[in-house]
Amino acid sequence: MTNNSRKIQFMTRTALLLALVVTVQLAGRLIPNSNFVVGPLVNACLLVSTAVAGVWSGIIISVVSPFASLINNHAPVAAALLPFAPFVAAGNAIYVLCFYLLKKKNIVAGIGIGAVLKFAFLYSAINIFLQIFQFPKFAKVLTALFGWPQFITALLGGLVALAVMKALKGSIVE
Repeated sequence: MTNNSRKIQFMTRTALLLALVVTVQLAGRLIPNSNFVVGPLVNACLLVSTAVAGVWSGIIISVVSPFASLINNHAPVAAALLPFAPFVAAGNAIYVLCFYLLKKKNIVAGIGIGAVLKFAFLYSAINIFLQIFQFPKFAKVLTALFGWPQFITALLGGLVALAVMKALKGSIVE
């Protein structure tokens, strides 16, 4: 495969999975309390993109997806989260990097450790964020959103990603 073919393959796979993430986020607006549907599917896309297109694909989607979510979300809490979006991107990138670094040795450990570190980072970050920025109206909601549900949605997303990668094994997953 030529270098140009690899670049086109990388861009195509990354774009398709990013489009899937945005579609899931948009569809999630139609479902009340959709965090436990949208979160796992977005996390699955992060890991699948890493598996089929490489770590940079997962990182790109990690960074773009929180900003796409803010654009797609009309809830008042979205405006409060704009300065927090880079932290969500970093939490996603932590998840992707753990998966990438451990997937060849122990894929389940990569998902589990990634989920724990993503949760720990986001929970710590939201608590510091709320000390700096005063959002009394949204503080409980934000703490709840970036607490234990992050761990659960990352684990569930990992399970979905494992199923997808198993189905794709031999075709586009190494």
